[in-house]
Amino acid sequence: MVKQTVLFELQAISPLDGRYRQRLQDLASLCSEEALIKQRVFVELQYLRFLSEEGVIPKLSQKEKRALKDIQENVSSASAIRVKEIEEQIKHDVKAVEYFIQEELEKRSMKRNQFIHIGLTSEDTNAIAYGIMLSEVLEQVLIPIIQKLVFTLNDMAFANKDVVMLARTHGQPAVPTTFGKELMVFAMRLHEQLLPLSNFVFEAKMTGAVGNFNAHVAAFPREDWKKLSSTFIASFGLRPNLFTTQILPAESYVEFFQILGRINMILLDFTQDMWRYISDEYVLQKMEEHQVGSSTMPQKINPIEFENCEGNLGLANALLQLFANKLPISRLQRDLSDSTVKRNIGPALGYCVLAYTSCLRGLNKITPNTPKMLQDLEQHWEIIAEGVQTILRATGDEQAYEKLKTFSQGKKLTKEDFITFIFSLKIHSQIKKKLLQLSPATYVGIASKLVTEGYKKIQGATYGKRTKI
Repeated sequence: MVKQTVLFELQAISPLDGRYRQRLQDLASLCSEEALIKQRVFVELQYLRFLSEEGVIPKLSQKEKRALKDIQENVSSASAIRVKEIEEQIKHDVKAVEYFIQEELEKRSMKRNQFIHIGLTSEDTNAIAYGIMLSEVLEQVLIPIIQKLVFTLNDMAFANKDVVMLARTHGQPAVPTTFGKELMVFAMRLHEQLLPLSNFVFEAKMTGAVGNFNAHVAAFPREDWKKLSSTFIASFGLRPNLFTTQILPAESYVEFFQILGRINMILLDFTQDMWRYISDEYVLQKMEEHQVGSSTMPQKINPIEFENCEGNLGLANALLQLFANKLPISRLQRDLSDSTVKRNIGPALGYCVLAYTSCLRGLNKITPNTPKMLQDLEQHWEIIAEGVQTILRATGDEQAYEKLKTFSQGKKLTKEDFITFIFSLKIHSQIKKKLLQLSPATYVGIASKLVTEGYKKIQGATYGKRTKI
């Protein structure tokens, strides 16, 4: 069995189903085609129950209700295979689900076949099934792992809030910051995107073949189908959309993809910064037993987790951007080009999860190299020129910036250079004393306080309590 699994992974076209399959088991159980088939069966069974409970069709007996429950609870991989067998014959995936349910009802001597899928178009079933599926992925996979990233960064930021390091703007030595403050910037950016994501509600529709409830009204003209549609969709925790063509307008999907895309861009920014910090030896990586960094250079420990994260974020965002551009557009009332695109939502989310997992693994392998950070600070006393010229300007020196520019621009200065410069200034002794208190290791503003403020804000956040309609 193990050999068969390895062979399957080796022969898979996508690394998501091959090389990285073990990392994506939770997502696969929710976002595979089998999972979609199960959700379609669930929606169709719920629809039959709903019509009965609302009095649209004759009431189900207790025996029939138990039969429906039995079908629902026993939908398995074998059931999905049977649906695929039917689809192979009739060439229609949703109608295959309907026929599968008819078979299951007949096994239980239940004569309700005429009411399965009545009035619906495939996209009614699909819109609800996808909405349920993506809601579960969001709640069970995406929110927890992104939350873990936020909390991990938050804890690391607080632990390193006083670890002073050289900041760089345009790649050049700028002024001091703290390692914790730089981590907190990313923690807060992710936090601000996780808040709307954790309360996100997908739209769905049940409006018929072109969005007018044509068949519903023809068969059951006395029913309030707008109300029934809204009630049915809301029962799944989804937001009803009554203004549709055959397909659901894709704006809620686009919003979801764009939030994920922004999270991915933030993490892309973060991974590239971490790569640079590792390169500059500001961050050290833990050695793992038996790990090889290079096939020829035995000394190396590569930042492979951050590099893998970067690559998979790029793949994810390429697909997410495609979805955002493609799904809102459909010729007239319906074309099928969106169907094959939607089947790749799972891979896009797979690349997201793979990236997030790699980022967490990378964070667990690093530690700040405080001695190296302090060493670099001591070699760049020119970085406090900003503080010196600002203090002089605040005391009335109109030429302060120009004096410091002449003294420091393009130069690598020492502590002694600054002491000599300060004593050369014709200023009050109290101002000189204030200037002499400046140093690269202490000129950090309120970095530590900002980290503490951000830490408390994130610690007090509640994610994942999604609003029910």
